[in-house]
Formats: sequence, structure tokens, C-alpha cells
Amino acid sequence: MAVRSWLRTLVAGPAAARLAGCGAADRAVLNAPRCPDGPAARPAGRYVPAGPVWAWSPHLDAPPGGGVEGPVPGWSDVVSVADAGCTTVAVRADGTVWSYGTNVEGSLGHGYRERRYEARPRRVAGIDDARAVYASGPTFFAVRRDGTVMAWGADRFLVEAGKRRGHGGVPVPRRVPGLEDVVEVAPGLLNSFALRTDGRVRGWGVNVTEVLGDTHGTRLTTVGGVTQVASAGGAVVARRAGGRVCAWGNNAHGLLGVEPRGGQSAAPLLVPGLRDVVQVAGGDDVAYALDRHGRVWAWGRGAGGALGDGDRSQHALARPVRVARLPGIRRVAAFGRTGLAIDTGGGLWGWGSALGLGRHADRETARPVRIPLPGRAVEVSGHHVILAAPLP
Repeated sequence: MAVRSWLRTLVAGPAAARLAGCGAADRAVLNAPRCPDGPAARPAGRYVPAGPVWAWSPHLDAPPGGGVEGPVPGWSDVVSVADAGCTTVAVRADGTVWSYGTNVEGSLGHGYRERRYEARPRRVAGIDDARAVYASGPTFFAVRRDGTVMAWGADRFLVEAGKRRGHGGVPVPRRVPGLEDVVEVAPGLLNSFALRTDGRVRGWGVNVTEVLGDTHGTRLTTVGGVTQVASAGGAVVARRAGGRVCAWGNNAHGLLGVEPRGGQSAAPLLVPGLRDVVQVAGGDDVAYALDRHGRVWAWGRGAGGALGDGDRSQHALARPVRVARLPGIRRVAAFGRTGLAIDTGGGLWGWGSALGLGRHADRETARPVRIPLPGRAVEVSGHHVILAAPLP
């Protein structure tokens, strides 16, 4: 019996020492429920019917009297759109990629790095088989039909998949090395993640909050059974097959669903209180989940009203709360500290801080408001929506 007791002490000693040296938040993260093994997943991406694009507010730094507020010229058959605030990129039904707005270190993909505003969309050369586009600030990722990824823009480190080569942005699309069989990309400001057809997630970039795994290495923690993934600032949220949500990375704002807030985890943790989730979205240290009943849930940083809970102050919630005053929702998105949702009738709703732009200058709101559109919304990214075609 004495030998058994000594063995238990020997094995548990290092872990106990680590726990003793941690704060309450670190201990809470270490003891939080890990993401359970789930069924295998075969994510296939989202089909969006081609339609016109409508800008409901102009770009962040559009010149005085310039910028689009209304239909985007030439974008009548778009299947994917990514709005980075200064630059917007779209994929048309024929697989070509087009961009307009302010060029930030090559974000337009037109071959130059100088900062200037282009009011009319131009084609991004070198891609004719894209099916979706994603934005990480002024850096863009286009997923091709064969599952490879092309990237360009201001962050060379992300474009080169973590292998910095030279300085400055990348003004023309390049293939991201090592990415194959990709369904979707979830870019963040410091790192990016790709969801593969086998339901596994791959990440690259800066690993300051263990979003890429243990800080002693850069290999991403193995995460399987994922059907959708979203970067939420210092943490990553993922929808698992079966409708549960897992998160890993930084818990400073409660994105891992652990209280007290603080600490971080390379291992995916189960976010409590979320079931039957069909989609997740991530913004600036805030996350959203949409369940099969059409309800939207929010957690993380609530500054500027991002949680939709009526509070604009600097606060955070680790337990997801339902965003009230919304009708039945079928699509949710995030844009910085703004939540966006499309209801079952195609109406667009928004809450948070980025509504204070353009003709919505007085609309920073901590409760959802309806954003007027000339038709039914199908997809949204920032201040651009794909509308159902034809327009009424």
C-alpha cells in the first residue's frame, strides 16, 4: 500500500506543482471539460446562390463624396464576398475574383502596394476557379475548387503560411504552401486556420495564445470532427459534428467559456450551454453561435454592444447569452465588434460598434436594429451583402 501511495505522489507531483503555482483562472482552464471525441465530419462548404452585391455603408476610408453606398457596379452574379473595411473582394459565379476599395500593401491584388482608392471593381489576375473568399484585415484568402488556397495582401507572414520572405505586402495572389483539401478558411489578425474536407483544422501564424498548440511548438493541436471554424481574436471557436461548440486559445475575455476569465488552453475545451448549433462566427474577441431553432448566442468581449445584451461598457461574459429582440435567424456573421444576422425572411440585423459608419452614424447600438435593404439578403460580410436575385 505504501508503494502505491508513493507512486501516486510521484505521478501527480508535477501536475500538483503546476496547479499550485497557477492562479484561479489558470486552474479553472486546466480543470475545464475537454472537447469530447465526436462523430467524423465531412464538411462540404456552403452553397450561396449568385446574386447582386449591395453596400449598405461605404468603405471605412473612402474619399469624401466617394465610396459605394448601394449596388456595387458589375457585381450582379456574386457567390462569395469578403469585406475587410477598407477593401472588398468578391467571387463571381464563373470563379473569377474581383476587388475594389483602398489598396493597403497590395490588398486589392492588382500588382502594386501604393495606397490609393479604386472606386470600381477590377478583376484580380491569376484566379479563375475560386469558390469562396475570406478576409483577415487587408489580407485575403481565396479557396479554389480543387481545395488549394491563394492569398495576397498586407500580411506576408500569413500569405506565406508562417514563412516570412522579405518585407511589405504581397500585391498578387500566391498559393499558400501546404494547404490542400480545404473547405473554408478562418483568418485572424495574427493567425489563420483552414478546415479540411476530413474535418480537421490546420493553423499557422503567430502563436502567442496557444491557438496553434503548446507554446513550446507550433504544431496545431489535433482537432477533428469539425464542420465549421471561426477565429475570434485570441481564441478559436469550432462547431463539431453533433452541434456542440469547442474553443481553444486565450480566455481573457471568456471565449473558452470558463470562469473566472483568464488563462489559456492549447487543448479544445467544451463551451457550456450551447447545443444544436448549426453555425459559429468570430469577431474582435467576441463569438456568436446560431442554433437550429434560429436563436443567436453571444459570449466574450462586450465593448460597444458586441454581445447585443444592451450594455456598451467594457465587460465580458464567459457563458453564452441569447441575443434578444431578433426574429428567427438563419445566418450569423461578425465584423470586428459588430454582430450581423440574416433572418428567415432575408432581413438584415446588426448590433455593436461598427454600425457607426456612413448613414448609420448614430447607430452604435447594444441591441439589434434592422438595416434597410432593397431585397432579401443571402450572405453578409461587413458592410456588403449578397442579395437574392433578381431584385424586386
